[in-house]
Formats: sequence, C-alpha cells, structure tokens
Amino acid sequence: MNLTCELPAGVSLSDSRNEYASESSIPLIRVETPLCRAVLALQGAQLLSFVPESGRDWLWLSPQAEFAPGKAVRGGIPLCLPWFGVNRRRPELPKHGWLRQRDWQLQAASCDAEGVVSLQLATASLPSELPDFPWVYEVEVEYRLGRQIELELRVRNCSDTVMPLSFAAHSYFSAIIEQTQVFGLGSGRFLDNTDSLLAKQQVEPQTFFGEVDRVFEGAGGRQRLLTGSQTLDVSGEGCDTLVIWNPGERLAADMKDVGGGYRDYVCVERGMAFADELALAPGDDCVARMVISTAT
Repeated sequence: MNLTCELPAGVSLSDSRNEYASESSIPLIRVETPLCRAVLALQGAQLLSFVPESGRDWLWLSPQAEFAPGKAVRGGIPLCLPWFGVNRRRPELPKHGWLRQRDWQLQAASCDAEGVVSLQLATASLPSELPDFPWVYEVEVEYRLGRQIELELRVRNCSDTVMPLSFAAHSYFSAIIEQTQVFGLGSGRFLDNTDSLLAKQQVEPQTFFGEVDRVFEGAGGRQRLLTGSQTLDVSGEGCDTLVIWNPGERLAADMKDVGGGYRDYVCVERGMAFADELALAPGDDCVARMVISTAT
C-alpha cells in the first residue's frame, strides 16, 4: 500500500505475513522505539499490540486471528462505529458498523523529542452505504504511543440532518481471567447483555467466573484493571459508556478465533452507546479521548 506521508525512524510498514502466521495479509505499521514496541493495522486503524519498555504486551490478540482484507481481526483495540453492537434501527446491518473492516489512510506519522510516536489515520463514509445509513461523515483517529497508549477519535457529521452516532474502542487486554478484577464502575448500575439487557446492580469489583457482558451507561471516570499479572488504568473523556465482556467457556467454544483463549483476556471498552448514544448535529464534531496507562 502506498503511504501519503513519510515514516519517522522506528516506524515501518510491513504486512501480516511478516508479523503473524497467515496465508492472507493486511498492511501493518510497526513501531519500535526505546519507549515501546507496537503494531497497528491500517485495516480498521486497529492497534494490535503494545509492549512498553521492559514490559509485557498490554493487549491480547487471538492466536487464531485472521489477517484477511475485509475480515475483522480478533483482539487489540478494534474501533466500532458509526454504531456499536447491533444497529438499533436496522438490526440486519453488520454488528459494530463498517469501519473496523475498512482500510484507513495514514495521514501523518511523527516522533517527538521524548520519543513518543504519533500516528494519524482517517476514513469517511462511502456512497454505497447511504441507502442503509443516510449520513455523510468523516473520521480521524490519532494514536500516541510511548510509555502509555493515548487514543483520540474525532467524528464529523458532514450531512445536513442530525446523525445518530454510537461507538466504542473495543479493547482486549491480556489477562488471567480467574484473577481479573475491574474497579471504577460508576454507579454500578448495568444492562446485562446475557439477560436481554435487564437492568441490574453490580457491587465492585467486577470478577469473571462465566460469561460477562455488561454495559455501564454514563460511567465515565477511570477504571482500574487488575489482570493477574499487572495493573492498568483506563480513563477517557467523551466516552462515558463502559462495556465489560468475556464470553466464558461455553460461548467461547463456538468462537473459532477464541476457544480456550477466553481465559487469556478481558474486554474493558470505552465509548458512547445505548443511552449515551449521540445525536450529532450537521457540521458538528464528536471528540473522544482514551488513555491506557500503568496504575499510579
């Protein structure tokens, strides 16, 4: 794939056959600096791996993940938009929108004096999608990769009518699931997606002994994630919905790119969805920022 910008030292372009065993390939950006090593797929602008200096990978990537054009990759941080989960107006449309399976354009890449790499990617709506989602929009995402992960997502409504928008950074974290705990659940009120989205109450911390699929609307703030091997903080602005998910043994058995791997990850996602869904006015931007860091 041709790039429209020059890559700085420590940043290179490859394909998935150079990084992961796969018959197919998708373009990858590889980052290797004194501060971190990371891999990002241009398809979906999806961060697949992040290893800070002298650390271990914060993210989980399925050993059975498929690296084929147009195929969603299981793991890392998929970006789900312009809707999250099932489209509530058109349930027959693809779950989590189109953008995680589309090639994004790398707009800019740089490395600052402290060694933090910045990668800016962009995409936009396609005319072919208008019959199903009749709004024109532009999307940009910037990753700043150093001692932590910083993600900024910007969506602009280029239409002349109000656009419904929901989204999430669907983060898969490496974890020992039986030892994992999540704190920072806001009010603790959640919608249980294993029980027809019935409203329930959670007492901290969230633990994992079976399938968990919970939506905490308006949670915001900061989540602390104890993975059994390390402690991470997830915080953000403009992404108030918290989703916590692990399929558990029974559901994972029917997922060919998970299987027994369910023991090795937990999803702690930030976005705007369900009651937090946005109504984006014509010409307006939505900006969301998420930071993943070691706990202090």
